[in-house]
Amino acid sequence: MFVTLRARIDALALQAKVTLMIVLALIALSLASFAATATFLYADAEERAVERQETNMRVAWDVLGRYGRDLRLEGETLYAGSVALNGRYDAVDRIKQLVGGTATIFAHDTRISTNVKKEDGSRAVGTKLAAGPTYDAVLKRGEPFRGRAEILGTSYFTAYDPIKDAGGKVVGVLYVGVPADDFLSNVNTIGFSLAGIALLVTLLVALLCRRFARELFQPLVGMTQAVDKLAKGDLAADVPGTDRKDEVGTIARTVLVFRETAIQKAKSDEEQKVGVAAIAASLHQLAQGDLTAQVGDVPAAYAQLKDDFNAAADQLRDAMGAIVGTAASLHGGSGEISHAADDLSRRTEQSAAALEETSAAMTQIMETVRASAARASEAQRLANAVRNQAGASESVVASAVQAMTGIEKSSQEITKIIDVIEKIAFQTNLLALNASVEAAHAGEAGRAFAVVANEVRALAQRSADAAREITALISTSAEQVQSGVGLVGEAGRALHAIIAEIGDVSTIVSEIAHAADQQASALIEVNAGIADMDKVTQQNAAMVEQSTAAARNLADEASGLARLVGQFETGAEPIPVVHHPARTAAEKRHAPRVLGNTALKADCAEDAWNAF
Repeated sequence: MFVTLRARIDALALQAKVTLMIVLALIALSLASFAATATFLYADAEERAVERQETNMRVAWDVLGRYGRDLRLEGETLYAGSVALNGRYDAVDRIKQLVGGTATIFAHDTRISTNVKKEDGSRAVGTKLAAGPTYDAVLKRGEPFRGRAEILGTSYFTAYDPIKDAGGKVVGVLYVGVPADDFLSNVNTIGFSLAGIALLVTLLVALLCRRFARELFQPLVGMTQAVDKLAKGDLAADVPGTDRKDEVGTIARTVLVFRETAIQKAKSDEEQKVGVAAIAASLHQLAQGDLTAQVGDVPAAYAQLKDDFNAAADQLRDAMGAIVGTAASLHGGSGEISHAADDLSRRTEQSAAALEETSAAMTQIMETVRASAARASEAQRLANAVRNQAGASESVVASAVQAMTGIEKSSQEITKIIDVIEKIAFQTNLLALNASVEAAHAGEAGRAFAVVANEVRALAQRSADAAREITALISTSAEQVQSGVGLVGEAGRALHAIIAEIGDVSTIVSEIAHAADQQASALIEVNAGIADMDKVTQQNAAMVEQSTAAARNLADEASGLARLVGQFETGAEPIPVVHHPARTAAEKRHAPRVLGNTALKADCAEDAWNAF
């Protein structure tokens, strides 16, 4: 049941849910207010009832006091003064007349005078006070009791006072009370009034909430309808509430963004459809072998894809064109290979005849090379003797250069010593000059010293002059020695160069001799190789025939490749396929002889070998 109720609530519209929530909240608030108010009213009513019963009890005692103040119980009869109260109803009726409600006089716990009625309408005289809190308080403890109590099955607001005799003994009970329903009728009326007012307010607020919710959620309903239209593909649907400043406006603007996004997506899908269709058409052309296919105008978003496709198609077309050209070239080349194989066959036959003449010529060359090797060995011996003599002369020249170098070093040492002597003479001259000056200062006493000083100066001057002359002579000698050293050095270098060149000549002659020996050995091997070549030439003739057959097969394969690539449309002129028929046996027999790449007459072969 709860699940069904929850499902029904979930199925309600949003404004109905909000209205229901507010109504339930108002109902809960009304119930809480009603309960609080009722509790307060009932508590206040009971408090006022207790206060009223106090007043009623005082009135009852006044009425009872009119019969006498001396209250006593004699047997089962209760007296007030001299008046017996058993069966006397005027007192209780007077109390009811004065304060309303009910009144009862008990002789101990038995009603002897009361206006409380039984169910049959008769006075409840002779009935007992029920055991309970009232009984215990009044009869056992002798205390007054105030509060609600059940009397013959009916709820009353009551007041019980114990009746005591002159000795203080409890001999009866005086009761006054009001039926609770009569006293609380006003409270019930007020409660029902409040409940009605709360119900009316709830209904009014519910209507206002429904109206307010309708105005509040009406844009949401419009937005829901707009979203449904957008979901169904109606991109022109209007979105209400976009100018609102609240959350509803935010949602509306968000839905508007969704609509713009959907429009852009639809536009993009349309462009994609156009672009894919154009590219698919071009791919179909490629699949049919048309390599000239190009993608035409497409949306801007597919421009790069168009350019890439066209570039790839161009490259494929160029590559296929190159393959077509290569196939044609291969076809032509295979024919040329076939002709070349026939030429090679003829040249092989000519080579076999020429190899015999080559063998005889190689024998003569071998003898000549051996004689040259013997003469080269003799020349090497003479060159070695000249080199040894030149080596001895080089040693003498080196000794002369070394001696003159020593003389040059000694001259340099003498020059240094003479420089020292010049410096000593100069210092002596200065000392003598100073001594002459000091002698002049001394006057007559220094004359003799001045004469000695002059002689010393003269001696120092002559020493300096002699040192300069020796220096000049040594310089001249050093220059001549240096010149001699240079000349001897030049002679030594020239002699060394001669020795080096003689050594080079000796080496070259030795290499010539060695090479001549090797050539002789090589010619022997060449002669043997020519014999092998003759045999190989015969084998080559057979292989050339096989090569010719393979060349014809290659030409056929090239023709097939040309037909295959001819299925593709590249936009270029198709290359014709030329068939090269094989040569006949007669053409092979009458084919001209060749020497290298040059054709020769048949009678020129002998002259060519003689020239060689």
